[in-house]
Order: sequence, then structure tokens, then C-alpha cells
Amino acid sequence: MTVLRFCIYSILLLNWPALSWSETRASSAQCPASNSSLSYAPPPVFPAEEIEKINVSAEQVQNINNSVSAFSGNVLIERHLLRLRADEVLHDQQSQRLELTGNIHADTESIALSADNGWINLNSGEGELYNSKYFMIDSQLNGSTPLFSLNNEKVTVLNDTRFSSCPEEQMDWYFNMSSLELDQLNATGTATHTVLWIKDVPVFYLPWIQFPLGEERRSGLLMPGFGSSSSSGFEFSQPWYWNIAANHDATFTPRYYRKRGSMLQTEYRFLTKQSSGDINVEYLENDSLLEEQRYLINFNNRNKISDHLSLNLVATDVSDADYLKDFGSNINLTNTTHLRKQAQLNYFYGNWQSSLTAQSYETIDKTIAIDNRPYRRLPQLKLRGHESLIESSSQSLDFALNAEWVDFEHESENKTQGTRSHFYPRITLPMQGNAWFLKPSTGYMYTRYDIRDSFDNSVEIQDRKLGVSSLDGGLFFEREIGDGNLLQTLEPRLYYLHIPYEDQSAIPLFDTAEQSFGFSSLFRENRFNGIDRIGDANQATIAISSRLLDKKDGSEILNLSLGQIYYFEDQLVSLDNTINQADSSDLIGEISGQYQHWKARTSIQWDRETEQADKRSFQLNYAASSESVFNLAYRFRRNSINEDENIEQTDISFAWPVSHDYNILGRWNYSLTQERDIETLFGVEYESCCWAIRLITQRYLTDDIDDPYDSSIMLQFVLKGFGSISDRAATDTLKHAILGYQPDY
Repeated sequence: MTVLRFCIYSILLLNWPALSWSETRASSAQCPASNSSLSYAPPPVFPAEEIEKINVSAEQVQNINNSVSAFSGNVLIERHLLRLRADEVLHDQQSQRLELTGNIHADTESIALSADNGWINLNSGEGELYNSKYFMIDSQLNGSTPLFSLNNEKVTVLNDTRFSSCPEEQMDWYFNMSSLELDQLNATGTATHTVLWIKDVPVFYLPWIQFPLGEERRSGLLMPGFGSSSSSGFEFSQPWYWNIAANHDATFTPRYYRKRGSMLQTEYRFLTKQSSGDINVEYLENDSLLEEQRYLINFNNRNKISDHLSLNLVATDVSDADYLKDFGSNINLTNTTHLRKQAQLNYFYGNWQSSLTAQSYETIDKTIAIDNRPYRRLPQLKLRGHESLIESSSQSLDFALNAEWVDFEHESENKTQGTRSHFYPRITLPMQGNAWFLKPSTGYMYTRYDIRDSFDNSVEIQDRKLGVSSLDGGLFFEREIGDGNLLQTLEPRLYYLHIPYEDQSAIPLFDTAEQSFGFSSLFRENRFNGIDRIGDANQATIAISSRLLDKKDGSEILNLSLGQIYYFEDQLVSLDNTINQADSSDLIGEISGQYQHWKARTSIQWDRETEQADKRSFQLNYAASSESVFNLAYRFRRNSINEDENIEQTDISFAWPVSHDYNILGRWNYSLTQERDIETLFGVEYESCCWAIRLITQRYLTDDIDDPYDSSIMLQFVLKGFGSISDRAATDTLKHAILGYQPDY
């Protein structure tokens, strides 16, 4: 049965700011300050020696007695970080009390406000302003209140206030509150009897609410979540946030599924000077549908022990293979087959790096045969780096080393297990001029295996010793074309590689596979990933590239590259003991270009023997902005053994405005070989300067044979000017599906 998930994500007043190391991003496209009836100009900044100074100007001044003065006519009062205007002001110099009347306007660092009349004490910061309007500069919120009370310089109380980020003439949404207290000292806002109105319809009520001002965090309930799915039924969650300290916090989320039961989700985050990390635990005591316990545990920890030493820990565990599919909605999660557990100790010093790693994988897809599951590295020790042995102004003699020792273990008793030692020193002499470069290199690979067969008997494998020699050289030609604004280059390149043959058929394949062939493969030393196979080579690569450059800024407009490897001897080393007797590789061609908002790239891998393309791809991108993009792609990969297993896909995605306020979003990823959809997505979003709504439907392919598709519906509602309590599932889905799309919310 196809799973249909319906989720509502809202962004309201409550927020859950990130810990201090995380990036935060304010929502853009807010209403401009000009939409407020209040004008704003930054208040004056006085030097340190004049902070207590007060400047007063007016058309008329009258001294009532020795301490009281009356100012009238365009009265302007300025002090450090405050500008105050009014028609009339009565100033008591002894108490520093100001009685304000008529057209009052005040500007501070964070707010502009107006009032009919009121009073302010400049010493204590207390005061009252009547029939006030205000505009908050940072959040672009504006509102009104009959009584604006200043208890002191750090506490403000607004009675019967209404505010919104929408323009006054178009209040699409607003909050009404009986009272709102803003405590700047404790960075806390407290409101009573809060009602959210949308288009003059009340939709939400809270008798009491407390929230942080700015990015400060506070403990308390976050907004509840509601949803429904055909597999789990009605869903309700109520997160509670615990601000343990400035550098660590936790969120506890009880979640109820009508068909499955109650789950507890817990997230703990921490940050110290030397480390950061998080722990996530999800636990369902008894899934009513499956009659079994379900859980997920995830741990990430990054430690900086010293300036040169670090330790990273990663571990994930789930109760069963279907957990991520049942409780996750992301395509990357649902198709996960292996979960990694790893501890890695790293040491850095100059150009050198060493690491000690313990790594294992849990295969949650039990349909994968035990013998086909990955090896464990328990442990792996690596050392790599480079140094200049001789250095001059024109050239240098460089030394590099790549070494490792690793112990491979496997859960299957049928698999060969044991250790591998690899040592590869290399010397390079790079030389270059204005129109050429030449880089001869020579090295020596030594690999030793100490392994045991399935009966725990030692298997003797002769140490592998291989000399590696290469010569890489190229020329640079250029000419001006057109009106002299463009520069065309011609860059021929020759790369020769020699590695002698040594029989490696007895060496087990611990972590080695054949590399995907592309243009960069033309200049690689080894045609295999991993070092259980080192390809024999007596070959030369001939390649040529031509680029079209803008002389003004050096940007690349067009790039054409073509290359091929020529083999002087048969390639004897392979994964399956076959011999490659071809005298040349496939021909590789690539073309890429960009002009203004357009980018295009195409590549082809042409087999000269069959006169067919083994790989071909095309990609076209248009990006007028981060929220107006269009992508078109095609990819083909031939399976030389079984043509029915060819991969041929098309991919179209877009995020495009259809009017000033409306955008449409979509993706269609289709398999031409299997004649079925891989992923389809369509969405509509409306965005004004103060609120937005987004509706998305998604259907994507999973590995479930009986019912291969999952479907979801996501509705996201945004009130601009407030922090997010959403888990941003809709936003993350769109970023994954539409290349280049970076929405602000």
C-alpha cells in the first residue's frame, strides 16, 4: 500500500534558535520599511565623553521656573542612541522628566514609535506613551497599542497591542495580545491572551506565552505537530525544548501514531571549546502493526584535542530495515542499505596527516547476501604527506608518501580476512614556463598481505613490488578573437604512465572496484578504486582542450576537451582475470559553457570498436536567481553484459514565478529503460512580503518490491518576522529535488 503522509509545518512566534556554532539565516523578501507609516532615521551616536549629554532645540523656549522649561514648535531632543520629536515638551531638569504633547516620534537603535502624548524620565528610563504606533527595525514588525509603558530602560509593556510584519493597509495576519512585556535584560518576551488572526479570522489562541527575543533560547513547549498517513494513521507530536545551558540543550518529543502507538524522540546537542556533537534517540516500545519494538540511535561527536589532534565519532543503529522507510520521508533515507559506525583519530602537522580509524557497517537490508556486505576496518592506520627536498625560484624536487596498514574483518566465515600493508613513496620534479609545464615522477609501491582463509588457515601471498613512472606535460597557446574582448586557448597535453605487470589474481578484493571512466581517468595512475589491484600500464594519453575566456574578468565562457589513452601492451590486471587487448581506450569528449544565467554541459564516452556511446550525458541549467531556476538533464550508461540493465534517464526540475506572488515548483525524474517514474514532485507557493504558504506533493521510488512508491503531501505556512519551529522538511525536500534552488524559508 502506498504510504501517504500529510504534514503541516508552521512558522509562528515561538522559535528554537540554533546553538551558537550553527548558521542562522533570516528570511528575505520582507516588507520594506517604507510600508510602515513611521519614518525611521538611526539615532545619534555620541562619543564616550558625551554619553550623558542632552541636546534640545525648539522654535520657542519658556523658562517656567529655575528647573522647569517649556519647549514648543518642532521640539527636537537628542541624547546617545535616542532621538525624540514632539510639538510641545515640558522639561523638569531636576527630575529629568519630559511631558510630551502632540506628534511624538522617537527613534532608537531597534524601534521607531509615535504617540499622541505621554511622559518619559530620562534618568530612570520609565515612561508612558498613549495611542502609540511602533515599527521594529530588525524584524520589520509594526503594531499599535493604546498604552506603551516603559518600566525602565530594559523593560517595555504594551497593553492591548496588535502587531504584524504586514503593511498597515493590508494586514493579512496579525497578533492581538492583552499585554506584551519585552524584557531586554533577560531577552524574554511574555504575552497574555494571544490570538492569531488571518484575514480577520481568529485561528489560534494561547492564554500565556513566553518567548526569546532575538537568538536567545528558552525552555518550554514548542508548537505541536499534526499529520496523517495510511500506514500509521493520525499523528500528533508535542515537542518540549530544554535550554540546559548556553552550550547544550535537548528536545523531547512525545509522538502518537493511532495505528502504531506512542513514540518518544529525544535530541541532545552540545558544544564545548574542544568538541561538538549531538545524540538522537527514537523509541517505540511496541509497534501495534508489527508487534515488535522499534528504535533509532544516532551519535555524532567532533573533538579537537589539540591544535594538531582531533577525534571524530559517528554511529547509527536502527531496530530493523524498514524503520527509515516507515518513519522517514526523505528519498536518501528510505533507500539506505548500510549504517556506518566509525571512530577516527586524526593528527595534522604541516603538510602531513595521519589517522587511526575503526570502521564498521551494519547492513539493514537483509536481502543483501552476507558475502556481499562490506568489510570492517578494525583498525586502519594511514600516513600521507609531502615535502620539498630541494626548492629554487623556478622549480623544486618534491617528495610524497602514502602509507597505510589495515586489518579487514568480515561477518561471513566464508570470506578471506587479514591485514594489508601498503607503502608508496614518490619523487616529483615539476617544471613550468609561461607556455608549458613538465612533471616527471617516479615512485615505488610495496604491498604486503597477511591473510587467513575461511578455515582460519594462513594464506601465503607474495609481496607486491611495483615501480611507477610517469611524465606529464602540456603547452599553452592563446589568441585574441572578436574585438579583443575574448581570449581563446589551445592546450595540448601528453601523459605517459608505466607500471610493470605483476600477477595479483590471488589477492582478495577487500575494498577495491573498477573506477568509473571519465575525462579525469585519462590522467590517473590506477584504474581501480582501492589498492587490492594496481593496474599494469604502458600507455600514453593524448588530450587537447580549448577554452574561451572573457578578458575582463577571466571567466570561462566555453570549454571543449577531447582525449584518449593509447595502450602499448595488453592490460593483464583485472577484477575477473580477463585481459584487455584493446590498443586504445574509449574516446572521451566534454563540452561546457556558460553565458549570463545559462550553463550547459555535455559529455560522451565513445567506443570505437562497437561504434556506440557507452556513456552520454547532457545538462542545461538556467538560474535567474536562487529561487528562479530551470534544469534539464539526460544521462545514459550502457551495461556491456546485459542491455536490459542499461541506465537511461531524463530529469526536469524547476522553480519558476508565474506572477509577482506565485511560484510553481516541480521535478520529473524518469527512467527510459524501465519506463517508469523515479521521482515526481509538484508544488505551488504564494509569497507576499509578510507571509507565505507552500503546498508540495511528492512521489518517489523505493526498494519495496510489492509497493515500490511512497507518496507525501507537505503544507508549509510562514509568518515572516518570526523564528522557525518547523523541521524544514518541505524546504529540504525542494533543495534536494531542484538543483540550484535555495529558498529563504
